[in-house]
Amino acid sequence: MKQDGTTNWQYGTCPLDTPPAAFGPFADLVTLWQGKRTENVGLPLRSAFDFADFRGWRGRVAIARITHDPFDVRFVLWGTRLTDWWGVDYTNRQLGSAAANPDAWRNTEFRYFEAMAQHPFIGIASGNLAQHDRSYITVLGLDLPLSQDGRTLSHALTAHVEMKQGKTMETFLPDCPITRFGLLDPDR
Repeated sequence: MKQDGTTNWQYGTCPLDTPPAAFGPFADLVTLWQGKRTENVGLPLRSAFDFADFRGWRGRVAIARITHDPFDVRFVLWGTRLTDWWGVDYTNRQLGSAAANPDAWRNTEFRYFEAMAQHPFIGIASGNLAQHDRSYITVLGLDLPLSQDGRTLSHALTAHVEMKQGKTMETFLPDCPITRFGLLDPDR
């Protein structure tokens, strides 16, 4: 965690129609996700995806349920490889609840998902796992918004790759703008 109460993570927000090739190692997932969108449905339905869709990504996929009143992010699926990297199985747990400082995640990643709920985007996130005593592991994640009705964010489909030392988010995804989430706000 940084001294200002944020995590060491960076976030990118990309339009829903960004070409899949812009997402480097995630291009196949973005192609799949965009293929589940229809003209009259802005966000793919959670029910449109099947376990078989994630061949090649198994163990590195998570699904978070997003609730709105109050706002919450809780994982309903957390892959086995993610458990190895984070050192915790987040299945049925709130985002960041097992971190060294859970409030840091409320000040950063919760705001990121709140922004996604207000104006959906394809998200990317990158950082090391120091909050889980694994600062030697750096990951890059893709966050794809899902819905129950085609309009309201209800879930996020997340996939991760490990980044080797010296690589950055910009190395993998040079075309997505990086956004800072998480300035401390005592009213949040």
